Amino acid sequence: MKSLVNLLLLFLPTIPVLAQQSKTNVIIISSIHGAHKVNPNYPYDSLFAFIDRQNPDIIGIEIRAEDIDSSISYLKRNYPYEMYECITKYSQKKVVGFDWLGDDLSGRSIPENYWKENSTIKKLQQKLSADSFLIQKLSITNIIQEEKKKLALNASLEELNDGRYDLINRIYYSQLGQILHDTEFKVLSDFYSKRDEMIASNIIEIIKNNSGKKIFFLLGADHRFFTLTKVFERFQDSILLNQFNPK
Repeated sequence: MKSLVNLLLLFLPTIPVLAQQSKTNVIIISSIHGAHKVNPNYPYDSLFAFIDRQNPDIIGIEIRAEDIDSSISYLKRNYPYEMYECITKYSQKKVVGFDWLGDDLSGRSIPENYWKENSTIKKLQQKLSADSFLIQKLSITNIIQEEKKKLALNASLEELNDGRYDLINRIYYSQLGQILHDTEFKVLSDFYSKRDEMIASNIIEIIKNNSGKKIFFLLGADHRFFTLTKVFERFQDSILLNQFNPK
């Protein structure tokens, strides 16, 4: 009997470890799109080396699910380099898309000249940049924008994901929403909010459909905090969220 008890005691400590290993491991990391080219502390090589070290089962990228199997020329026209490069670089892994770019594009390809000729959001952004009255009101956000830019151009992967950018970004979009609220440009802040909601919702679905896997999500820095918050609210302790060592 004593030997049986000792045998049980030997295996009991491994139970929590096995339970943790069975949990879905989710890592959500900010990228900086074109700024990777000029940020000496967070170049593309640094990002891809980090993904290699994490060795996830699944990689989620900021490309729409309906575009994930498109040609490279199509992806180059519509998405940042680090996103479509993951499709080629990690072809041996499962790479999935979670982006959303508007209801008008859902389920169909992005027309070749869409961003220049057809995008309502792009046209409103251009119109806003020419509105001297609102640009003056938005000047209050310039300091916030400068802090975001400083981090994007100088922060390492670890520094960009330590929460500071997330906090500054939340303040910026809150101020932007208030300033644009009673104007024709409210459509812009509504679009930004809905895109965050759709990205988070798509990511949650990917996590739900891949229980027990290690999943790495790469998304633009402006979307990270909202996604982290929604993923935590949905899963809480049932998953391992951002369990990683950036070093």
